Amino acid sequence: MKKIVLILLLSSISLFAIQKEVSSSQKVVLQLSWLNQFQFAGYYVAKEMGFYKDVGLDVEIKEFNNSVNLSTIIEKKEADFAVGRSSLLIDKSNGKDIVALGAIFQQEPMMLLVRDDMQINSVKDLRNKRIMMTNDAKDTASNMAMLFSNGLTQKDVQIIPHSFNVDDLINKKTDAMASYVSNEPIKMAEQGIGYKIFHPKDYGFLFYSDILFTSSKFIQNNPKVTKDFYEATIKGWKYAFENISYSAEIIQKYYNTQNKSLIQLIKEGEILKKLAYSENGTIGYLSSNQLSDIVKVYKVMGLVSKDIDLDAFIYEYNHPKEFAFTLNHNDIFHLSIIFVLVVIILVFILLFISLRNSWLLTQSSLNKKIAYQKEEIDKQNKLIMVQSKIAAIGEMLSNIAHQWRQPLNIISLSTAKIETSVLLGNKMNQEEFLKIGDEINRQAQYLSQTIDDFRNYFNSNIEKVAPFHLQDMFKKLNELTKESFTGNQIEMVVTINDCVVTSNESLLMQSLVNIYNNAKDAIVESQALYRYFFLDVKCNKKSLVVTLKDSGGGIDKEIISKIFEPYFTTKHKSQGTGLGLYITYGIITQHLSGTIVVRNAEYKYMNHSLKGAEFVITIPVI
Repeated sequence: MKKIVLILLLSSISLFAIQKEVSSSQKVVLQLSWLNQFQFAGYYVAKEMGFYKDVGLDVEIKEFNNSVNLSTIIEKKEADFAVGRSSLLIDKSNGKDIVALGAIFQQEPMMLLVRDDMQINSVKDLRNKRIMMTNDAKDTASNMAMLFSNGLTQKDVQIIPHSFNVDDLINKKTDAMASYVSNEPIKMAEQGIGYKIFHPKDYGFLFYSDILFTSSKFIQNNPKVTKDFYEATIKGWKYAFENISYSAEIIQKYYNTQNKSLIQLIKEGEILKKLAYSENGTIGYLSSNQLSDIVKVYKVMGLVSKDIDLDAFIYEYNHPKEFAFTLNHNDIFHLSIIFVLVVIILVFILLFISLRNSWLLTQSSLNKKIAYQKEEIDKQNKLIMVQSKIAAIGEMLSNIAHQWRQPLNIISLSTAKIETSVLLGNKMNQEEFLKIGDEINRQAQYLSQTIDDFRNYFNSNIEKVAPFHLQDMFKKLNELTKESFTGNQIEMVVTINDCVVTSNESLLMQSLVNIYNNAKDAIVESQALYRYFFLDVKCNKKSLVVTLKDSGGGIDKEIISKIFEPYFTTKHKSQGTGLGLYITYGIITQHLSGTIVVRNAEYKYMNHSLKGAEFVITIPVI
């Protein structure tokens, strides 16, 4: 009898503990923007893998239905969090209480899809064609902006209601359909039907998608819940993209309301992964500059009339913190001793060579020979530097072409709005006309600044020494090279300790461009699974230290000691001259009085084991 009582008592205690644990979990409701599919894999994974539970959250995930208005459902507290599009900026402009926690997709998956047998080869060919879109202009803004930038207004196309059934495109009931790159193209490919995609990003319109958001009131009342939910969600997305097959199995088992096959879900994941990571290698990142560009497009289209406080729109914990590494006093002391010893050794070597030459030659002939050799070396150096710079011009021009697309499209949209108003007989007041003119002028100034940056890079002067901000220089450098990195899906991780240095800015940029290009080529040629390029810049009162590191697998140890030799290259003769790193070495050591060393480094980043070449450049700061 006593044993039975004891068992009942222990059972009661256990049940009480379990009940207490369950009751301590806070209920949270997440409203999705569409039906269950890999588009929301990170949330499913965070729930099923216990990431939410680990921080005391019991998350209910609700599928979308046509009666749901995402911003209103947050306003009415029918859900705590929701997933929306860039059109949340329009709601914010209209006074809605919205705070964006993070953008899961850095590029809008929405695009226009056509059959490849419809004789539609460009956006302009959609004139007088049927296009299936939703009625909400907000939800189709990126596609409409693409149409406007190609000279097509709503009068030039036939917008028909969206059936959300790709069979209507297959059966030619419509000529084009607003679709997701991860859905309808897969279904058409499985049926053996060819297709073409017209994507807004290819025309300079970079819109965010699947923005996780809530209200400022909810954050104020639940700061810990908000932060825990956001961090557990990002953890879920990282796991989902690193384990696409397993994540697809979770969706098929628990969330497959659309009865998709496992292969379809895996293909969706592989496509969406390419849209998720930002340039700094994070998921969910929101850039105020990119949001500002989106607002400009909305203003031109007449969807936004007021300015938006983007700092209040972006969640305070969205941007990842970067910690700069600093040397302690002992490190500085030891490095100073080493530097002094190196200088003393170099002085003795130079003194020995000078005395030896003086012994062999008369002072007069020696001076003539030195002057002649210096003149010849200067000529050769200038010629080689020009050759190296010309080799980079093609890639630079490609980068600039990409940079010009967005402002040119804004200008095109602005002029199209004026033209449309004239054709429709609408009177445009002076304020509207001045706003459009001001926007065109701002974009033109940006184009002019790009030309100046390119011209300053090409017209470098070896003797020109002036003070400049490191932050500004690397911003110009990254602008000149970023398209070759993003085009090859290489993520840049940048940490800069900004300061003002006095040196030759253009020569320093040229030397770094060569390393940038070599790193990009190494990563592409190695077919690295994880593509990263790291830039770390530190400066103090005595020196500037620039560390550049890639994930391209490193340099063969048998040739690493030769890479700074002239005309030495690991590339095919049609692809490389072997002058790039030789020029870099000459600029750093001769013109900037610095040092450059290279080694192979093995390291970890984002839980990935990486290997690549690491260059460390040290330059005295005036």
